[in-house]
Amino acid sequence: MKNEVSLLNKHYTWKKIEFNGVTYHLKGNVFFNNRLLNPQEFVELISSLICKENHGQKKEIENLLKELNGEFAIVAETESTIFCAVDKLRSIPLFYTIAEDTFIVSDSACYLKSKINQQLNEENAAEFMLVGYVTGRDTLFDSIKQMRNGEILSYQKEKDSLKTSYYFRFLHGNYYGLPEKKLLEMLDSVFINVFSRLIESTIKQGKRLVVPLSGGLDSRIIVTMLKRLGVNDVICISYGREGNRQSMISKQVAKALGYEWFFVKYTAQKCHECRNSKEGNYFQEWAGNLSSLPHIHDFVALKELKNQRKIPDNSVFVPGHTGDVLSGSHIPKSYLDTSIRYDLETFLADSLRMHYNLWKLPYNYELEPIFKEKLKNLIFGLEINDNETCANAIEFFDFNERQPKFIINSVRTYEFFGYEWRIPFWDTELINFYLKIPIKHRVNQDLYKKYARDWLFSGDFSILKKIDCTTDILNLKPLEKRSKYEKLQYYRTFIHSYYDEKIDNPIWGMHFENPLISRLLTKFSRYKNKNIEKYPMLKTIIEYRNETKYPMSVNGISTLSYLSGIKERA
Repeated sequence: MKNEVSLLNKHYTWKKIEFNGVTYHLKGNVFFNNRLLNPQEFVELISSLICKENHGQKKEIENLLKELNGEFAIVAETESTIFCAVDKLRSIPLFYTIAEDTFIVSDSACYLKSKINQQLNEENAAEFMLVGYVTGRDTLFDSIKQMRNGEILSYQKEKDSLKTSYYFRFLHGNYYGLPEKKLLEMLDSVFINVFSRLIESTIKQGKRLVVPLSGGLDSRIIVTMLKRLGVNDVICISYGREGNRQSMISKQVAKALGYEWFFVKYTAQKCHECRNSKEGNYFQEWAGNLSSLPHIHDFVALKELKNQRKIPDNSVFVPGHTGDVLSGSHIPKSYLDTSIRYDLETFLADSLRMHYNLWKLPYNYELEPIFKEKLKNLIFGLEINDNETCANAIEFFDFNERQPKFIINSVRTYEFFGYEWRIPFWDTELINFYLKIPIKHRVNQDLYKKYARDWLFSGDFSILKKIDCTTDILNLKPLEKRSKYEKLQYYRTFIHSYYDEKIDNPIWGMHFENPLISRLLTKFSRYKNKNIEKYPMLKTIIEYRNETKYPMSVNGISTLSYLSGIKERA
């Protein structure tokens, strides 16, 4: 069988190195033993272990990859083997297929689609429409597969043998039995190490940091830690409707820390023109990779800031993905109640509710058994018998599916405009710390919020505790026990956020030229998309919405738009 390695991302290119008869393609930033490796050092570190078949070598390479820290992907090819590995979060996606008589590895699923003759997989398309990505190794086309986080792929050319294995799994256990104060001290130490590595791989390499600063907690922690560690030259950006609450808060935080701040005003017309431009259409195809909803929201801001030369070419973007999830925000608050029965059905019901929700569907709808079976397979081997194990399963799914494919994939926007990126909240040391944190400190982000509110936002940074935050960092205190000012702050943020997101959100302009009028009309009329008429499952989803007149979401419309834009080969 023939074989091919086609790495085509011209926006964020691969580093090619020939070493000891092996061709290496590398991308990303790698730390080993807390030392930043350059590409040549990375190759020399793994060269003696890579592309080996015996079991001992396989374990050695798995152990080595597990010790690496950072965002990376590697493809290595010898005369007999193609070897691939991605980081623990699969922040840099890879795809593969067997097209007729050729095995192909690529960073472009669209390129692989050009090599096969298949119809859209309707079950996968229905899942994509509901969650914004395709779970597991699947994509929208059967023969195209995606590597999963913490995974190794090895293809033996002569034997035509393909094997995959995991070197890392997001499994909680071996919990700390320490008092809260000690855990807060440990978390502070971990954060210092995490952001010291960020500085080492960026500032000390002559790069400029750009933080998309929202009104929430994650990005506020990032800018505070940078200031705390002596970084004074940071660009903060925000965008949206003029006067939106997130940007108003963002500006206050940047000013308090003395950081430069840029705002990009969004209008419905600007969003509509940008998304539907030739460049916007190309970006969506390129970033979606037949598996993930492309994140177009940042696109307008990045394009404008790039054209205005406000962001230097050597900049590195540092988004707040996704401190809230790692610290427990997706665990239902009810999971602290140990009197409730927790089992597989609890996990399935809560996962469907949390993730399969971009289009509203009735309870026990006809597609539910299909998605339940997918969910079961995705957590195969995990036992669920109490609140802790159920919470762990919830986060296991989130880490493996939503984070790499829906959240982290948004960094493709930075790449498209020629910028690097880092994701400090998914640093290996921080991941390993939270895998040992008991559920009582994760529900409601208990430890994380206490750290920010009572530890980090103190002393020179105490003003940050007084600035409003769209993450309710006061919610460790019941609402009825808060002062009048704290209650006013809570309700004001809630009302502003609801208005900015649900009522006057210019992002809707990406789909409607006159979003407010169009959205009102859809409340009383049928929504149609002729491009999906031939797919019964997708049609069922839309028809139920038309019968019930449920409000539509921006991401829901976006998934349908992406699917309808895919051209199939005859």
